[in-house]
Amino acid sequence: METADRTSVPSPMRRATSGRLGLALAGALLLGAHGCGRDTVAQTRALPSSEVVDQHCRELIGAPRVEEVTEGVFVAQGYDLANTTLIQTPEGNVIVDPGMTRARAAQARDALLARAPGPTRALIFTHSHIDHVGGAAVWVEERERAGDPPVEIWATANFEQHLLKQYGLFAPTEQRRGARQMGRDVADADVPCSALGRRVDIEGALNSGLRMPNKVFEGQHTLALGELTLELVEAHGETHDQLYVWIPERALLLAGDNYYHSFPNLYTIRGTRPRPVDDWIRSLDAMRRRAPEHLVPSHTPPLHGRAHIQDVLTSYRDAIQWVRDEVVRGSNRGESVEQLVARVGLPPHLADKPYLQELYGQVDWSVRAIFSNELGWFDGGAEHLYPLADDARARREIALMGGPQVVLDAAIAARGAAQGPTRDDARWSVHLLARLRAAHDPTWPFDQNTIERELASSLAAVAEGVHNTNGRAYLLQAAHELRHGARAPENPELEDAVLAGIPVDRFLEIMTVRLYPEQAIEVHEALAFEFTDVARRFTVTVRRGVAELSEGEPLPGTPAPVATIRVDSLTWKRLATKRESAAAALAAGRMVIDGSKAGFLGFMRRFDRA
Repeated sequence: METADRTSVPSPMRRATSGRLGLALAGALLLGAHGCGRDTVAQTRALPSSEVVDQHCRELIGAPRVEEVTEGVFVAQGYDLANTTLIQTPEGNVIVDPGMTRARAAQARDALLARAPGPTRALIFTHSHIDHVGGAAVWVEERERAGDPPVEIWATANFEQHLLKQYGLFAPTEQRRGARQMGRDVADADVPCSALGRRVDIEGALNSGLRMPNKVFEGQHTLALGELTLELVEAHGETHDQLYVWIPERALLLAGDNYYHSFPNLYTIRGTRPRPVDDWIRSLDAMRRRAPEHLVPSHTPPLHGRAHIQDVLTSYRDAIQWVRDEVVRGSNRGESVEQLVARVGLPPHLADKPYLQELYGQVDWSVRAIFSNELGWFDGGAEHLYPLADDARARREIALMGGPQVVLDAAIAARGAAQGPTRDDARWSVHLLARLRAAHDPTWPFDQNTIERELASSLAAVAEGVHNTNGRAYLLQAAHELRHGARAPENPELEDAVLAGIPVDRFLEIMTVRLYPEQAIEVHEALAFEFTDVARRFTVTVRRGVAELSEGEPLPGTPAPVATIRVDSLTWKRLATKRESAAAALAAGRMVIDGSKAGFLGFMRRFDRA
């Protein structure tokens, strides 16, 4: 969320140099200039954020199209959130990042094959984010149907772990927050694109065309395909499973998500594990050493020219290090995280770069992430160790301010006064309404629905001043949910071809956190699983509200199982993802219950299968 423009702060290193979200953006985009002057920036500060976003979407994302980057290398842009790249080789086409959905991947495939026809030799996943892998099926299904040897699908050895973290234990919350970040119900007129590509088709992504890698590597691997050499290099950055592709014969580097035309997303508001900031810097340095003539990111347009690419990559890594170093220096001086958020910004020579505007990542989000990643949640302030519960604190604050009606009236008035790109009054309105929601009491002269209705309007008012497409979409989607209710997260449909590649213990791990603890607080029972096709045995033990998973011999103190389930691993995965019922599996003889069927059913009823 934006905070105040600090142009009045004398230090040139304060965020004032570019505004909270890079107010140089409009001038840089409108003039197509690098590092536009301060006068130009001043002239564009009054532009509505909706116009800034719309300008970026037209010029940087644009209509679906295919560009020939260099001989035999074609990139499809504007079809989906991520680009798809086709590399012609004497042994067939190599596809890098096949998109997110079947429908859009098919459109990109058809456009690419119209320029470069040929069979698919291999797929390369630069990393495991679904917008880079969900369209894989459209490139390999023909071979699958024909029963031919499978297409090679390459990724780093960390791919599976990273993919399943995103879509495993925390799937419901990540799906809910991801839908907000992408603005699931937000009109295209309000967020016409993601800063990185076309708006996500969330419904289309539920019918996933994901395929799991069948070739993985650590460090570096080389594919020699006729006269072309494709060097796959592990390069942690936006994810821990990231890679880049270097083609020396074309002086071409495919950067994955370690570079795109925006300040990098060092923290994503949909929620992820900490992003490895130091590794990201090292990966950019490794890319600089290649001195590419052409650079193809997996989002936003390709770059050309060695000198220009060197300047871009150098500035990009310097921006990341600048923020990291400012967090380190400030923390060591005793600054709190809130003080760091208010102070840290890019220096002028970086803040004016059009490819470092805060359209996707944001400096203040990055400051918070780096601080918490390195030092944890506690910022050193003793007053934060034992605070009052939030609702109790909110009630006392509201009483001090004159009571709930006074606070509600002040919030509505502040929203009405909101103007200009910083939207300070709108943010104050959101703060007041959030305190009312936290402290709501049924004796007040207005109900919770009134608070949420006003909060929705204030969130939308803040969004008017935000041109970071993630933040803008999140605010508007949150406002929509307050007005109309939130849709429950939907799980993607995973085909057998995908399920077969996921270890069965991952599904049991997810099962342990789906226990209803209140239904098992007095329970001590176990259920055994024997997966007949992979010769693995597991025990799930429910012990007073905790579900424990062990493989092999049961752990000490485990009671005799109420039943033993003998089943092949794919059938259990289908059961776990609701693609098949237990009754059907039992009737077909693919699952056998040794022991008490009633005990098995009672055990399973304590788990949420949503």
